Amino acid sequence: MSRIFINYRRQDSEGYVGRLYDHLTQHLEKDLIFLDVEIKPGADFVEAIESAVQSCDVFLLVIGPSWLNAADEQGRRRIDLENDFVRLEIATALKHNKVIIPVLVGRGQIPSANDLPEDIRAFVRRNAVELSHNRFAYDAGRLVEAIKTMMPARGAKGRVAPDVLSEKQARIKSVRDDLVNATNSPLYQVRVNNRYFPVIGEGSADANIMFIGEAPGKTEAETGKPFCGPSGEVLDDMLRSINLKREDVFVTNLLLDRPPEKREPTPEELAFYMPFVDRLIDIIQPGVIVALGRFAMDYLLRKLDAPEKGGTITKLHGKLIKAKLPYGDIHLVPLYHPAVTLYNPSQKETLRQDFQKLKLFI
Repeated sequence: MSRIFINYRRQDSEGYVGRLYDHLTQHLEKDLIFLDVEIKPGADFVEAIESAVQSCDVFLLVIGPSWLNAADEQGRRRIDLENDFVRLEIATALKHNKVIIPVLVGRGQIPSANDLPEDIRAFVRRNAVELSHNRFAYDAGRLVEAIKTMMPARGAKGRVAPDVLSEKQARIKSVRDDLVNATNSPLYQVRVNNRYFPVIGEGSADANIMFIGEAPGKTEAETGKPFCGPSGEVLDDMLRSINLKREDVFVTNLLLDRPPEKREPTPEELAFYMPFVDRLIDIIQPGVIVALGRFAMDYLLRKLDAPEKGGTITKLHGKLIKAKLPYGDIHLVPLYHPAVTLYNPSQKETLRQDFQKLKLFI
């Protein structure tokens, strides 16, 4: 179940947090919100905090006017103490790549990284939300909307029944058979002349995460497997970074045959192949569709009539964009195409960081 973890210091912002909690519970289920970690007598408090933070999707870090310099009875800054709960919770959220939203109350400010212990400095790079006293309801409403976009529309799927999985696999095979026999395809002759295979896709027929690229390359068309060259190696590396394998997801493209040259798909090609891709989506019913590359992102944003259509991948990569399909709510996540990292290695770390967002759906 999706959860919101509220991290705060009582002597700094308890009143604001109570007010925020009341507002959140008006719009979200109370069971989704962690306000305080319950630690039983004799329990390991580090393990308890680790477990509570790990189970959340969104981590709200509430900062008031005395957050940084709040001290204990000996005059030591609490944030400097290794057993300080606030510090431990923040460090755990960073360690597990949680979505962290700093929430400023009572004119609190984001501290300088140099004033913080090293294990929590990274949170200062997160964009903050301010809850002002005079327009608290309005500011809190904006925060709720932001939280809703960050929480998964559909969590990880449970194990599907064997007969259902077999049916899905048979339906995917039917898509392939229909494409093999589609002599009216604008790329049919290219396939035949070059002895290429159609590239339907690969992976779990019941995957919660579906990747859609642009078109198969030469190696893919010769083997019938998507992303099996150098780009595929990058994709596999990114999947490993979030503890997934190819068989855990489904990978395909907008075009299911290779064009005769390296170029963008034509409107005619898209019009022909997208009904096949739509059938695959309807069979698999993923909770999130990952658009690999600018062209796939542009097409899918237009197809889903998302407000972000027309945006650039430079601005939208790694964003969780809510959308609807006939079977329910989904997220569309634009990412740089793995091939980008082959000629621009500096983008590999960006792609790796964006992949961490997919942990919400595992």
